[in-house]
Formats: sequence, structure tokens, C-alpha cells
Amino acid sequence: MLRELQIKNFAVIDQAALELGPGLNVLTGETGAGKSIILNALGLISGGRATSDVIRHNEEEATVEAMFDDVPEGVKQKLQEAGYGTNDELIIRRVVSRSGKNRIYLGGSLCPLNLLSDLGPSIVHIYGQHEHHTLLKPETHLGLLDAFGGIAAEGEEMSQKFHALATATQRLQKAREILEKGKKEEELLAVQAEEIAHARLRPEEEGELQAKKNILLHAEKLYQGCLEGEELLYEGENALVSRLGRYGSKLRELANIDDGLQPTVALLQSALAQLEEANAELRRYAERVHFEPGALEQVEDRLAEIHRLKRKYNGTVEEILRMQAEAVRELQALDRSEEEISALERSFETARHAAWEAASALSVKRQRVAKRFKKEMEKEAKQLGMPDTVFEVHFIDLSDAEDAPPFILAGKKLGELGSDQVEFCFSPNRGEPPKPLARIASGGELSRLMLAIKSLALTAGGSPTLLFDEVDAGIGGGVAEIVGKKLKQVAASHQILCVTHLPQIAALADSHHIVRKEVVKDRTSTTVDKLKEGERIEEVARMLGGIKITERTRRHAEEMVRSK
Repeated sequence: MLRELQIKNFAVIDQAALELGPGLNVLTGETGAGKSIILNALGLISGGRATSDVIRHNEEEATVEAMFDDVPEGVKQKLQEAGYGTNDELIIRRVVSRSGKNRIYLGGSLCPLNLLSDLGPSIVHIYGQHEHHTLLKPETHLGLLDAFGGIAAEGEEMSQKFHALATATQRLQKAREILEKGKKEEELLAVQAEEIAHARLRPEEEGELQAKKNILLHAEKLYQGCLEGEELLYEGENALVSRLGRYGSKLRELANIDDGLQPTVALLQSALAQLEEANAELRRYAERVHFEPGALEQVEDRLAEIHRLKRKYNGTVEEILRMQAEAVRELQALDRSEEEISALERSFETARHAAWEAASALSVKRQRVAKRFKKEMEKEAKQLGMPDTVFEVHFIDLSDAEDAPPFILAGKKLGELGSDQVEFCFSPNRGEPPKPLARIASGGELSRLMLAIKSLALTAGGSPTLLFDEVDAGIGGGVAEIVGKKLKQVAASHQILCVTHLPQIAALADSHHIVRKEVVKDRTSTTVDKLKEGERIEEVARMLGGIKITERTRRHAEEMVRSK
């Protein structure tokens, strides 16, 4: 229940505070005084989107703060799941800034807009001036029927099963499309995978082959060069190894005379050993280069095969190998897909059976609820000044609907809300057949029908606070009093905040606030004040008598207020 509302720098409101109680709370005032602005501010509290247009001129921020008590259990559970406190008291504060840094606080902690939007309808619901026009849209009627019958939970379950069926259908269709596409490509994938595997490619092989080819192309030159080295080092008459060996013997004799030459002897011996090793390497290399007949042809053939594959698959060796791995994976996936499709077909059949079973059971309940709804609506309509009303709930075959749902079973179609579509039909005049509301209902009739539906459809689990913005539009006289009593009836189980221009409704209020617009220092401001009983009588008298209020009007107003 909404206990307090604080508004600051919002539209033409400088600062306003409302203390609200249980039952029927009314807001009255001259046209244009700013009554609907208060409901707009409450729209932010219930999760509406904010723009900087609501900020009062020459101010940087607008603030709306509301305190609720007796918080519904469903709201407490959502708060707990989101990591917020779960006391019986809840304070919601919204700050709208020109800088765009808007903020939302729940109990002093920052809160994301999506959480507030989720909580809002469970805390407060606003019925705007034109909400009764939703009755002109048949697509809204099924939800109202379910709410009246207390089967909204079954409707939600039906929606979940429908979406489960839609998801199962999409998965099955996608799997079949992938398999069909894969089957068309399967032969090509198999040829590619086999050809690449048969080639036995290695990422580094091409570089190795290019190096080997270069050696083979210059094999004779390399061979002759090696022979020349052997001749110089070891084989020739004046080979370096022989000459240095002879000099080494002489140097050792000299070192026997002077030990200072011993390091030089060691260096010479080391050099001789290295020259001998170099000569051996040259000999082995010459033998390897010279004796490989047909090697160059083999290398060139292998390189040609690699280049052919690179051209064919338009990629490097590494890319071709990745292509082969992907082809193998796709082939394996095709084998698994057939097994998966069998499982998906079973899931689809299970989901379809569950959805149609839920739709059939829900349809039976709706047929029974519709009969009760007809009787109750005709009874409510009589109380609201329409004694000859005939009200019908017309069930429409989904097969005849313009937007045909996608699932069909035994000739019947299934949609998100089940296999039913309904439209409310109405006749206000005796002897006239009921027709769709959109074709015959006037604005006043729609307002009263909406109030009747809401009074029947509201449940203890719904929003504890209901805001009605001029629900009395288009009515007056005795009918206005009847509408007021209906609001009073609803207020017995829900807190009602109602914007009204009718004294018949204002007189029934448990709490009465007046909204005034005034100009102070060339600045327009809207103020909100709670009226005491004497002030209430004056306000009801103003609503009855207009500009000039007579004593007779005051007495009438006093009688209305005190006989509520």
C-alpha cells in the first residue's frame, strides 16, 4: 500500500507531499491544475521510463520518492532473489537528471530499471484516462477472462508450453536443414578429406624441399668444391695437413730447447686436428651430393603436388590441413546429426503433446468461466446504470483468425494463449442482439464496462494499489454515484487513488487531496493539500456549483460527504 509520495521539481510541481491511506483516495482540482502529473510521477515509481522533459524549468534534477508498507509476498521474494532487503516497508526513489545520469534507489541501494519495471506492476497499477479503449481490442479480452476466472496461472503455463513447443520446433527444423545441407556436401567433403590425407602434407615440408632442390641443382659445383678442398688440405703434394705436420715436428724440437714454445705447439696440434676433421666432412658431403641419382626429379614432383593442392584449395599448406580437419569434423557431425534429429523429434512430440493437452484443459475451463462472467457482467452493468445490458463472451475459431498461429492438430490451431480466442459482445438495449464492443459501445459505456471488469477481475494477489485517472469520463448524474460506489467497493480490498471531476465520487473518498495551480513571483507552481472534513465539503460544493457556491450547494455537499 502506498503511504507517502514526495515529488520535487517534477513538471510544474516545485515540491509536493501526499499522505495516503487505505480505501478510496481522491485527487480533485480544476482542469489543468496538474492532477495527472502526480500519476505521471507515480508512473516512474512503477518502472516507467524517464526523460529530462519532466524536470522543472531551471532545475537540474527531478525526484520522486514513494513509501509502501504491507509489501506483497511476491515482491518480497523478487527483492530477496535480487539481493535486496525484504522488510514490510519499501522505499523507492527515482532521480531524473539533465546530465542523463538517472538513478533508481530501492531502500537506499541503487537498482537497475529492469528490476523496478518487473516489480512495478505488482506494487501499483495505473489505469489511464483511455485505458477503457483497450476493450475495443479483442486481443485483450482473453487475459481479462482468465483474470476473472482465476486461471491466469494456467494461461501463463500455457504460454510457457507454447514457447517450449516453438523452441523444440525451431531446433528440429534447424537440425534438419543442417543435415540436408550437409548431405548435399557430404561427397565433396569426403573427397577433400581423403585427397588431403593421402598427400601427407607437413607444414614445414615445402621449405625443406625448396632447400633440397637448391642443393641438387648445384650438386656438381658443390662436389667439385669439396674435391678441391680435399686436395688443398690433405690429398695434394703440398697439402696443408702434410706441411703443417712436418713443421709440427720441428716446432716440438724447438720447444724442447725453450718451454715458452709449448703453447704454440698445442695450438698447431689443435689446428691440425680441425683441418683433418674438415677434410673428413668435405669427403662425406661430396659422397652424399654426388651419389643421389633421380633425387632432383623426386623433389620437383613433390613440390609440384604441393603447389597443385595450394592452387586447388586456394590456401597455404597450414590452411589446407585446417580445411581437412574441418571436413573430418563435419563428416563426423553428419553422423551425429541423424542421432540428434531422432532425439529432437521425440522432444518435439513431447512438447506438442504437453501444449495441446494444456490448451484443451484450459479451453474447457474458459468455457465454464465465460458463462459465469456473462452473468456477473450483466449484474454489474445493471448496478452501473445499464439495466438492459446483454453481455456475451464469443469464442472464435483460431482457424478464422487473421494472424493464424503456427501449430495445427486435428484441424485446430494453437497459439501462445491456447486454442481459444474470444471477443466480448454487448447490447445496451433490450431486444437488440449483442455485437462486438468496438462497433457499438459509447465512451461512457466503455468506462463503466471497464470498471465492472476490473472489479470482477481484481484478485488479492494483484497490485495492492490501483490508480484511476478520470475513469469517470463521459458519465454523470446518478450513474456517477453508482460508479463511485463501485470504486468504493473495489477500495474495500485494494487501495484506490482516483483522479476525478465528479462530486459524486469525491464525496465517497476516505482521503481527499486537492491539486491547485498558482502563480508566485511570475512562476507557476502546482501544490497538493490534504483536505479536512470542512474543506472537503467546500471542494465538493465547488465541484457541484461551479464559480458561485450557494448555501444550498454547501448543504447538498455536506449531505453527500457525511452520508457516504
